[in-house]
Amino acid sequence: MQQQPNNKNSQNLTGKTAVVTGGNVGLGFQSALELAESGAHVVIACRSVEKGETAMARIRQKVSSASLEVIPLDLTDRDSIHQFAQVFSSKHDRLDILLSNAGVVNLKELARTKEGWEMHFATNHLGHFLLTGLLFETLVATPDARVVTVSSGAYKAAKMNFDDLHWENRPYARIGSYAESKLANLLFMSALQRRFDAAGSSAKSMSAHPGLAATERQQSIGIGGWLSRVMARPVSFGARPQMMAATAPDLPACTFLGPRFGMWGSPSPIKLSGLAIDEKVQEKLWAISEELTEFQYPKATENA
Repeated sequence: MQQQPNNKNSQNLTGKTAVVTGGNVGLGFQSALELAESGAHVVIACRSVEKGETAMARIRQKVSSASLEVIPLDLTDRDSIHQFAQVFSSKHDRLDILLSNAGVVNLKELARTKEGWEMHFATNHLGHFLLTGLLFETLVATPDARVVTVSSGAYKAAKMNFDDLHWENRPYARIGSYAESKLANLLFMSALQRRFDAAGSSAKSMSAHPGLAATERQQSIGIGGWLSRVMARPVSFGARPQMMAATAPDLPACTFLGPRFGMWGSPSPIKLSGLAIDEKVQEKLWAISEELTEFQYPKATENA
């Protein structure tokens, strides 16, 4: 049985570099704060430089020695993702933690990117798929790097509708589209680990979900928002699973962490089930994702 973490991340991360997508708000901000407290250099990746700089100022109020920077990133825009990777790579030769935290939740109306991609799938999966790919070589070259993809227990309610990933031929369902994107996150986690293993890398692909946390986003969305306002635990609790996935030593690759009791409780490993563990589905999603993003990772069979 895995040892339960302390209330706060206690790892010494001095000399390590972390990227937190959506690091300006909510769980991302809390994670950026805790990573900075532990000595990491933290790159806050978010759409608005102004909001990122505000987040940096808030962190420095609590951690005067924090090492921080902001690089703009819009996960719905391929050009922005490429630009982020170019800027990051020009400044850094290592990436110890990629915390793929940013996402959209239960959008009331169907929304699309400029490519016509459905917004949940585009933001929560495709954007991070491309970002990770563009940073793949740096991750592989960094000893014991971690990629943490933030998912949700909602994955269990989903199936991958490969014939209509962008909700063009079926009535839009906000919960269904969100759940599919969260299943995609877990399919990606396992397929990414195969690429790390094939490259002979010590990098680990992990995932986590926060349970019911009182983030700004969760508290403003429908019935779930009402429940969150009444019942959710503080953001500091919600960030614990992803912080543990990012920093706890000796966790096996492809560990999925979440609250022990589903929505509440200390972080614990969660056994994946259903389509999430289907390698054929993982690889089918991978191939489609490469086609859509127009980016190819190294083949899983290389160097194996």
